[in-house]
Amino acid sequence: MKYKFFVMLIVSLSALIAINTYAVHNVETYKDLEQYFKNLPINDDSVNELCNAAVNSDDEYVKVLALRRLGEMFEKGAKGSISDNTYKKAVNAMLAGLEEGTDRIVRVGNRQVNPFWEVRGEAAISLSKLNDPSTIPSMVKALRYDTDPVVQRNVALSLGKMKAKQAVPALIDVLETTPDQGVAADIVTALGEIGDKRAFGALIKVVRGNFMPKVKEMAQAALEKIQWTEEPEEVIR
Repeated sequence: MKYKFFVMLIVSLSALIAINTYAVHNVETYKDLEQYFKNLPINDDSVNELCNAAVNSDDEYVKVLALRRLGEMFEKGAKGSISDNTYKKAVNAMLAGLEEGTDRIVRVGNRQVNPFWEVRGEAAISLSKLNDPSTIPSMVKALRYDTDPVVQRNVALSLGKMKAKQAVPALIDVLETTPDQGVAADIVTALGEIGDKRAFGALIKVVRGNFMPKVKEMAQAALEKIQWTEEPEEVIR
């Protein structure tokens, strides 16, 4: 029993050291930390620890791992096992992750980019597993204004999984203006998952428009999920 406790203590200390070693990028350390997070039980202490790592770590991948584990916990019903205060802390940690780095611009070669895009993308996925309608406005904001297409794609798919009808206007707006075919494809998928009739006209335009064949196929599949009784021509005029 003492030996088991000693081993667990060593693992815990190693993980805490990894969280605080912000500037060191070590693959093995990240693997150990990921396993440590996976072994955390679903309770207030664990969720608080993950929130602290997601918010306070300076290491991008530590944030990603913490947000990922938070999402897994809520997918397994963590809300029923924690206090309201801890739940609010988790929501705030995910929303903070969704904005991580957006106030900073870094020059990479000749390009200006927002750092921490992986954190924002992972936060979007975790928010879909949290499935709290109060987070949808923040996700819509990220869909509209985040400059990273990977983040936009994750947000779009997450809104689709959440069946977020209030996000349909924003999804349509971005679909009609994005130059990125990947973003368009995932928005089309999201609109199909939501199944709102307001998307019918926009999806028809994709099928008939200047999009890659695969995106058109996905738009057609999305249309088949939407029940419509009026003439399509009346919708797209």
